[in-house]
Amino acid sequence: MKLNFHKSLWEVQCTNANELNHHLQVIQDEGYQGTELFLPFYDIDLSTTLKAHAKRELDIITGIATQGDNVQAHLTSLIKQVECALLFSPKLINCHTGRDIFSLEDNLILFETALELEQKHGITITHETHRFRPTFSTLGTEQIIDALPELKLNLDISHWMVVHESDLKDQQERLNKLFNSVYHIHGRVGFEEGPQVTNPEDQRWQAHLINHTQCWQKVVNNALTREQKVFTITPEFGPFPYAHVHPTTGEHLADIWKANRFMKQYLSEQLIIPK
Repeated sequence: MKLNFHKSLWEVQCTNANELNHHLQVIQDEGYQGTELFLPFYDIDLSTTLKAHAKRELDIITGIATQGDNVQAHLTSLIKQVECALLFSPKLINCHTGRDIFSLEDNLILFETALELEQKHGITITHETHRFRPTFSTLGTEQIIDALPELKLNLDISHWMVVHESDLKDQQERLNKLFNSVYHIHGRVGFEEGPQVTNPEDQRWQAHLINHTQCWQKVVNNALTREQKVFTITPEFGPFPYAHVHPTTGEHLADIWKANRFMKQYLSEQLIIPK
């Protein structure tokens, strides 16, 4: 199995073809295999995007997010956004699906529809473990997976660290169960009081980095067991307000692009892929 690393453009300005081409060249030079484009915040036209990626042989993961005041609005949003995401010929679609304030039954309508769309279009759709969404906790996510065991997750485990105010070592059995459903990873290191440590290279956060990596290794092991040929990881340290800043100047306390580059290099070296 091969690990493919995708670069999010979250922390940089990317609003036109010149900026896109500049960032993609850096992304290629740094050894990434593709990008992850969060379409609700991405304004560059389809043709320009595809041409720029093809020139550098970079793959695309598309990110979408259902929205609206009720389940029906989220359902309409899901269908429309999947159709849009497919135009980018993505390797997979990562979705922020549903709401934490909807009932389990209502959210399952959305997840069931996503599975139908996945089957219809022959595309993997992962659902991100994220605050604000029904996957915000391990318990809620387990209830969803129990109802729909074929559902695929994108593991952003930093959110669970915050929600449970825990390093999660007290719920290994549930985690191991959920890790079987993970098909994509957002590689950001969180802690008990926030979704992002200041700098993953800082020794003060070393224990958190190791703990996250041990979780990710279990996910990779599961992907190997199911004979998955390629597994994708997007290092996902983000800018303010995820990033910590100087209280007076507002400057980031760490270089966010560099933090993501560090995560890529660290995980490529630390995650074990048996030959």
